[in-house]
Amino acid sequence: MTVIPITSAPRLASQASEATITTLQLPVASVAVCRMRYAPETGAGEALHAAEILAEVGRHQGLAHVDLEGPGDPMASMAATLATVALLKQQHPELTIGLTTLGLGIGEHAAELAAAGVNSVTLLVETLDAATAENLYAWIRPGKKTIPLKQAVPLLLEEQAKAVAIMAAAGMTVHVRTTVYPGINAHQIVTIAETMAQLGAMAMHLVPCVPDPQQANGPGVPTRVHMEQIAKLTSQFLPTKAQQVTVAACGCGCGVQSPGVPGQDPAAFDCSPDCGCGCGAVTQARPGLPKPSAERPRVAVVSSTGMDVDLHLGQARTILIYGPRADGLTCLLETRQAPEPGSGESRWEQLADTLHDCFALLAASAGGRPREVLGGRGIRVVLTEDNIEGTVDVLYGGGKKHKCKQ
Repeated sequence: MTVIPITSAPRLASQASEATITTLQLPVASVAVCRMRYAPETGAGEALHAAEILAEVGRHQGLAHVDLEGPGDPMASMAATLATVALLKQQHPELTIGLTTLGLGIGEHAAELAAAGVNSVTLLVETLDAATAENLYAWIRPGKKTIPLKQAVPLLLEEQAKAVAIMAAAGMTVHVRTTVYPGINAHQIVTIAETMAQLGAMAMHLVPCVPDPQQANGPGVPTRVHMEQIAKLTSQFLPTKAQQVTVAACGCGCGVQSPGVPGQDPAAFDCSPDCGCGCGAVTQARPGLPKPSAERPRVAVVSSTGMDVDLHLGQARTILIYGPRADGLTCLLETRQAPEPGSGESRWEQLADTLHDCFALLAASAGGRPREVLGGRGIRVVLTEDNIEGTVDVLYGGGKKHKCKQ
């Protein structure tokens, strides 16, 4: 299982409060089907389990739409995707549900997805040209094995073209999302919009590329003006929304930091909606870090040293409990015994009882089943290998201040 630094956890992408969020993006897919050549390697996050998804949806009032997406591809884990859709429809029938996918294999499952309750699909279409695709993709995995790009690219382009008409015929609204890579595919995007509109797509979303700083010869970030120019042209064929460019690329200098994890890269700051630069505001949100509540004010940690989060959950014999003291400082409050191994499924139920007042549990790694059981009992398992004190402080909304001296 991938270990994810706490600082790379998903964050809110707007300055709106949670009460005003209407669209939530949920990472539900753990298996990737492609790798973009110029994208940086990041710990984008892990797929949430069913119980964690329900808990995240329950945190937002007035939610209208949920989009199921990465960090992998929902079509690579069809059983989990369908189960998630069914669960959301059962618990929140008022929600509309979208799916974001590269499109491999979606044609044969379109009717099944529509019947399960998927209302819309966002297809990731970067190009219609084989040579450009070979430049953009590092690898593509149509099945369980990666095949040569020369074979994979024609298959991808063919399946994407067929999928649009099939999904539209199944009653799902089809959107197209295209990343703008200056000098590589930017000049092709109008053709993408025209072709996808003819096939049955209803809207387009343009996203600026985020180059890998380790690649000296990669494409640059498109400017705000460039994004607007492309959107104006594609709007002749499809209603187009262009994602705002970050402050680093826009150059407006408003420097407003979005809500999220302290210490995030300044290049990830969003422009203020009222700074006058025209960058706009993002109305979607991603699941944030878990938060304390009156019923669950504490954090559980598994560690072999008492300094860093370095244990697999299954190896823990004692659990450190952190929380605020009477004076408000967050400190180690006590230790608790973990249930003994060998009790099977009941071990994780016993652990949930032991951590009845905790909203999160920090571990270096954890199996899928304990995460699911604990998530269903209101305890989010957060995977990290960071320092305990600093990580706990982040969960309580702090930075490097207000640390407890022990």
